[in-house]
Amino acid sequence: MLAQIVESIDITTLAFSRGLMQLMLGGLLLYLGSRDQGARGARLWAAGFLFNGLSLFVFALDLPPLWETPSRIVNHMALGVSSAFFLAGFWKFGKQPGRLSLLILVVAIPAFSLLAWEWLWPNARMRILTTASSQALFLLVLQHSLAAPPRVELATIYRRLRLVVIAYLLLVVWGYGSVAEVLPTTARVDIGYHRLLFSGGSLLFMLTLAVGCLALQFALLAARSDDLAKTDWLTGLLNRRGLFQAVSERQANSAEGEGQSLIALDIDHFKQINDRYGHAAGDHVLQVLAGHLRALADTGVLVARIGGEEFSILVPDKPAEAAAALAERVRRRCDDETVVCSDGQPIRFTISAGVAEGAAVEPLEKALARADQALYEAKRQGRNQVQLA
Repeated sequence: MLAQIVESIDITTLAFSRGLMQLMLGGLLLYLGSRDQGARGARLWAAGFLFNGLSLFVFALDLPPLWETPSRIVNHMALGVSSAFFLAGFWKFGKQPGRLSLLILVVAIPAFSLLAWEWLWPNARMRILTTASSQALFLLVLQHSLAAPPRVELATIYRRLRLVVIAYLLLVVWGYGSVAEVLPTTARVDIGYHRLLFSGGSLLFMLTLAVGCLALQFALLAARSDDLAKTDWLTGLLNRRGLFQAVSERQANSAEGEGQSLIALDIDHFKQINDRYGHAAGDHVLQVLAGHLRALADTGVLVARIGGEEFSILVPDKPAEAAAALAERVRRRCDDETVVCSDGQPIRFTISAGVAEGAAVEPLEKALARADQALYEAKRQGRNQVQLA
């Protein structure tokens, strides 16, 4: 029964079907990339699927002898170019440094294969094996690239894709090792089963790779949407929701007894700045202050715009005195600087800040309330100063 099924499968038709499927998947990824200006990885993946589908289409065509050599050129070179696009796509998606030498190599190997074994020393087996080595190189580099996901939300997809790539690499070694007669598989397995296993495995790999690429793109879009929900649109800092979520995650991973300090600050007489210079100038002042907070805050410090002209800074593992010193550095920076608006008007502004200290497991609302009380005291004392709770 199995032998009849194997004999009924036409490898050429299967290759044509694989090529058609990859053209469709490439078109889907290309459409997805066109909808997102930041989806350059998806556009490169799409090009990889389109070229890979082209190589299979050429393989499946029943061409006259005159066209056999041009078809082999297209088949081998399209396969190498598709591998280069896939690698470039994953590097771009994962924000990894590109390696032009590797891209050139995976394209140059099929070109050398054609030059050496198609024209200089015609040898079909060596041509196939040399081009296959380019595919093995591509898979090795790809699985290495998948070891470092750009975001933690993508780690599971990266890990599973890496396993798929390793499994397909083993299939490639088995398949072409048998062609080279390095592995004695062909002597023990009927050639029909051999072709079916390799073609079916290749089909499943490309389908899984396409699904993985789509899953990565959608997961990245979901992660970006989550980022936007936690980020202040004007300053790029955390918003109130983002701060509370980050603190909650940090408290879940903090050891008992670790301390933290919280700074509450806002811009003095901010309404007067808006009334005198306009809201665009007020927005610019907020952005300038946000830049100071980012520049002066140490690694691990959480900075957020709570609302309006109000900001909060969470300083982990530091006493209130250290947090007050940070607030004082910000206060001096603002007091010493003159902000120039787009219309050339100079604006001077100051800030007031309150600092509270608490345990890492303390609810953020309580620490924030104490910091706010200290901030109000700084306002009552004349503004442009830092007060400890």
